[in-house]
Amino acid sequence: MHDARESPGPDEPDRAGRRPGPNVAFRILRRLYVETRVALLKRRHSGLVMGKRPVIDFSRVRFDTWPGPIVFGDYCFIWGGDFMGRVDIGDWVTLVRPCRIGGSSRYKVLIGTGTWIGPNAYLVPATHAFKRRDLTISQQGSRGGDIIVGEDCWIGANVVISPGVTLGRGVVVGANSVVTKDVPDYVIVAGCPAGPIGRRE
Repeated sequence: MHDARESPGPDEPDRAGRRPGPNVAFRILRRLYVETRVALLKRRHSGLVMGKRPVIDFSRVRFDTWPGPIVFGDYCFIWGGDFMGRVDIGDWVTLVRPCRIGGSSRYKVLIGTGTWIGPNAYLVPATHAFKRRDLTISQQGSRGGDIIVGEDCWIGANVVISPGVTLGRGVVVGANSVVTKDVPDYVIVAGCPAGPIGRRE
C-alpha cells in the first residue's frame, strides 16, 4: 500500500488529485507532430495562415479557403469546426467543435482576441434572399454583411449570429440564442431573438 507521507509515483495523482503533466520528450514530439500537420495543411490550402503554437483536433476540423484567406492568430485552441471563405481570428481564441465559421466569398467573419466560441455556433455572413414571390428562393441569390465579434467575448452553445451583426468587446451570448442586432460592449444577451439580460460589471 502506498504511504500517504511519500511523494506520489510518476503516474499517480498528488493530494489535490492532479496528475503530472507529460514529460519533456513527449511535449517535444507532440509539438513536432502538430507543426508537421499544420505545414501539410498550409501546403494543401494556400489561403490558410496559422499563427504560433496552435492546438488543433485535426480529426474534427475542415478548411475551405476559397476565396480566403482564413487567418488564425497565435495560440488558438481549435477543437474542431468548418472554416470557409474569408475569416480572420485573433490570438488566444478557443473554438469548440462543431462550429461553422464563414462561408461567403463576399463577406467576412472577424473574431477578436481571447474570445470563446461554444459548440454548434453558426457564424455565416450570408443568407438567402427571399422577399420576391415571383421567383423561387434559389433564384434570388444571397444577401449578407460582415460578422464582427469583439475581444474577450463568450458565445455559448448553439448560438446563431446573423449576417451584418457586430458584437462589442466583452459580450456574452447565452446558449441557444439567435443574435440579429448589434450588441454594445460588455452586455449579456440571450433569447431568440437575443435581447439584453444584464451587463458585466
